Amino acid sequence: MKYKKIEVGKPWPGSIPAQEGAHLELGADGLAILIQFPGLTRPELRAFKKLFKRYSYLETSTPAPIAVWVFEFPGPFGPVDANFNARAVRPEWIENFLDVAEGVKNRLLIHVLDGNILRANKMIGLDPAAIELFHVTIRKQLKTNYSQNDFNKYLAGTYQYDWKELMQMGRIFKHAKWR
Repeated sequence: MKYKKIEVGKPWPGSIPAQEGAHLELGADGLAILIQFPGLTRPELRAFKKLFKRYSYLETSTPAPIAVWVFEFPGPFGPVDANFNARAVRPEWIENFLDVAEGVKNRLLIHVLDGNILRANKMIGLDPAAIELFHVTIRKQLKTNYSQNDFNKYLAGTYQYDWKELMQMGRIFKHAKWR
């Protein structure tokens, strides 16, 4: 297995999200969120480092099921939401993530980028119950017949809701640090 060296304050060694916002990825080493936050200020960085008190997981009831995570970071960093389509991920990575023989893989790496520079990162553990809900959605996505256009159409429907509404529509979890 090849490892990439990542360092805060240095260029990100992988692909750079072109748009501001959060991008949930599942790779060989598990779940990660890349948050593209151009012009990140010190107060925003401090708020990120405090982490979120709660988060929510939502599976839409659309013909192409959409997985939506909402993380409520304190201001001025603010809330972050990200979606997921299992069909865009290598099957072996999905299989590995869904394999619970050695326990639920609940680690989430969070990386904050300002352009191509890594400004901060955290590794946290999500509630295993949230990951189990996510597993159900992943399995539904893999069993359901839909195209990328279908996925995009139903994903666009989630944009009619603000983060608070998405948070309330999902199941809310408290981060272990704040329980």
